[in-house]
Amino acid sequence: MTATQRTGPSELPHGPVAGHRTAQRLDIQGLRAVAVVLVVVYHLRPDLLPGGFVGVDVFFVISGFLIIGSLAGQVRRSGRIGLLDFYARRFRRLLPAATVVLLVTVVGTLIVLPQSLWPSILREVAASALDIQNWALAILSTDYTHATVGASPVQHFWSLSVEEQFYLFIPLVMLLSAALGRRRPLRGVFIGITVVTIASLVFSVVYTPISHTPAYFVTPTRVWELGLGGLAAIAVPRLRIGRAVRLMLGWVGLVAVAVSAVVFTTDMAFPGWIALLPTVGTLAVLLAGVLPQEEGAAGVETASLLGRQPLRYIGDISYSLYLWHWPLIVFAVDLTDGGELGRKRQLAVLVASFVLAALSKHFVEDPFRKRLKQRGSLVLGACLIAVSLVASVVPWQIAQQRLDSLAASITLDADHPGALVLDPTGQAKAPSGVALQPDPTVAGRDFPFAGKADCVPFDYAHHNVADASCAYGDAQAPNTIVLIGDSHAAMFSTALADYVQRNPLYRLKVMMRNGCPFSATPPSEAGVALTDCSDQDKGELAAILAAKPALVVTTAMSQESYKQDLNWTWRSPQAMVDGYRGVLKPLSDAGIPVAVIHDVPRPLTSVPECVQRNPQQFSRCDTPLDRAFPPADTLVQAATGLPGAKVVDLTKWLCTGAVCPGVIGNVIVYRDNHLTNTYVHTLSKPLADALGLH
Repeated sequence: MTATQRTGPSELPHGPVAGHRTAQRLDIQGLRAVAVVLVVVYHLRPDLLPGGFVGVDVFFVISGFLIIGSLAGQVRRSGRIGLLDFYARRFRRLLPAATVVLLVTVVGTLIVLPQSLWPSILREVAASALDIQNWALAILSTDYTHATVGASPVQHFWSLSVEEQFYLFIPLVMLLSAALGRRRPLRGVFIGITVVTIASLVFSVVYTPISHTPAYFVTPTRVWELGLGGLAAIAVPRLRIGRAVRLMLGWVGLVAVAVSAVVFTTDMAFPGWIALLPTVGTLAVLLAGVLPQEEGAAGVETASLLGRQPLRYIGDISYSLYLWHWPLIVFAVDLTDGGELGRKRQLAVLVASFVLAALSKHFVEDPFRKRLKQRGSLVLGACLIAVSLVASVVPWQIAQQRLDSLAASITLDADHPGALVLDPTGQAKAPSGVALQPDPTVAGRDFPFAGKADCVPFDYAHHNVADASCAYGDAQAPNTIVLIGDSHAAMFSTALADYVQRNPLYRLKVMMRNGCPFSATPPSEAGVALTDCSDQDKGELAAILAAKPALVVTTAMSQESYKQDLNWTWRSPQAMVDGYRGVLKPLSDAGIPVAVIHDVPRPLTSVPECVQRNPQQFSRCDTPLDRAFPPADTLVQAATGLPGAKVVDLTKWLCTGAVCPGVIGNVIVYRDNHLTNTYVHTLSKPLADALGLH
């Protein structure tokens, strides 16, 4: 969750107004250093700088200041913009270093990371090469099946995508605005950028609370930050700022950025209006560096302090430092037992990042930027994009085909008893030396609902309890079991479907929606109630009461899991209990039996990835029993004491002694915080028995 600068020190805003300096702004290099240090520290030690991601906003404002300032200078001098030259400079400035990092990341992924992650990461490499990574992340962030997927080594390319998309359209906006301005083209440009900036800011303020995570990545919520810097750059030639004002602006701006880095957290609705603090702070620092020709900055001014070494050098290498540090962190974490970097490894990653950044700056960035001309830059850009695409798409497709083949070959037999190996009768055995099911490379995608697209999500408005949508078993069966709830409820559909296939007296109806527990109280994200869930649950409750099924079964993720995976919250555990009771009590009052399944353990690591890394020591993938469950299951609390309600606890089929193993009976138990569909198959009889189904 970061961003980066893209502009070179030679691309500063110039103007014809006498009395202002047009030399390189060394303080901007120091400001870049501040921004990249915030980002790197945040990624290595988020506990120290929980809001270090505001380095994103600092870089965006700087980029807008430099890029729009440079283009505005062309409009001021000639009324035109050299588009081909502009894009050529963008290509040779940005693509060489980015391509090297992408290619190294592809190699590192194939060597270091589990094969199950290859397709998703290589897909993101391709998206990064095409500068659409931010949209890919925005889409995946709204897909609950990706909620617990770890960060990819190219996730940080999202900010480069935002800037590249900005670079594509902002010169066109400026040209159109200049044409409409006619006699005063620069004034037209200022007005055009003002309109774009205000529109983006309004959209960011409105959309961010509605959909917090996608809003972080998408371009329309970020354009205003670059536009703000651009407006300042256009205004610079007309500004006369005294030393006292510069002193105040600089230090107030730096304090605003620092406070943001210390106080802000990812729980906030960001960017939205709160992003004004670091962006306006950055703007103040930039304006504090606007010096009259005859006057230098005083030693205590930020323009003087930021322009000193070693800040200037860190600013010079900040683009490469940003590119390199994140994949190094991801690879280092994957190679570390427990998934946490100790102080020594953090230091090693930091040193390696600086070394690679310096090498990249001097041997990749500078040679291409200084030696290539316009036509060569455009050809080079096209070639580099093509190279990155081929390097990512080819292994992506090969890996995907292999994973598809492994997924299609998942089977259960006597050598893979799964949960049944824990049956106290001891009838099932799990021989050693047998390949696991599912294969760990595909365990993370071992989902329920094969061939049941109408189940995700169930549409109660167009289907009722009695119809065939998302139903299993004999349609004429006299008894109906309704399974309702979020994805943790949905995963038990497999076990219940197996049961109704064996017993013609029952049919199963699944009414589920990922991320929506069966509750009358909606969750909230960034303080905004997500009423879609509770609205659906009210409709489904009415449908169930009308149908009077033989049994209603539900379960749900814990409050802690919702917070960790989706950043969804309830006011308190009691509010969650009350919400569950609000839908369970009407069922109880209507005499409809209800069964609540105690939530399953939450593993401390990605079990499929852990098994791949430890093929001979599956015990490393176990979770201690005392850390596997939240302090209290609010759904169980809501059901306790309700007439006709039963609580089902499957812990003895998931945990042994003091641990909850990652592998039981030669079957991988978890795909993430959900059980694998294969393991759920082995729970069919234990679950039916616990529910009292015969």
